[in-house]
Amino acid sequence: MFSSGKTLSSFKVGDKVTVRVPSDRPLYHHGSHGTVVTIGTKRVHVKMDRAAFENHDGEVANFLPADLDPGHLGTPRSSERMNDAFTAFKLAAGTDLVAVALEARIITAEQGERIKTAWASHLES
Repeated sequence: MFSSGKTLSSFKVGDKVTVRVPSDRPLYHHGSHGTVVTIGTKRVHVKMDRAAFENHDGEVANFLPADLDPGHLGTPRSSERMNDAFTAFKLAAGTDLVAVALEARIITAEQGERIKTAWASHLES
């Protein structure tokens, strides 16, 4: 098993953590944000503040120290990560469309920038 160099003494009660891909726990915890509630003899006990899946909010799970990163990193909810991926895909499609129209000399560079700005604004709403 890969060691991250983190040990039980790396954590204290009240620390905010993010679960990375757990080595021996269910994968549905990956990306969850939590707070250290106790420290056992081998594991850190974490209350899920914002779990990857909403139905695990408030749950306490036990992790090896190497499975945790300090702080709340990234977007925890799987549904939000999926939404972010779709938004990035839609934004890239709009950018590609503008590039094709510019190359074909259908629009000017200024019009292309205005289209990209309008498309990004549309995706935010």
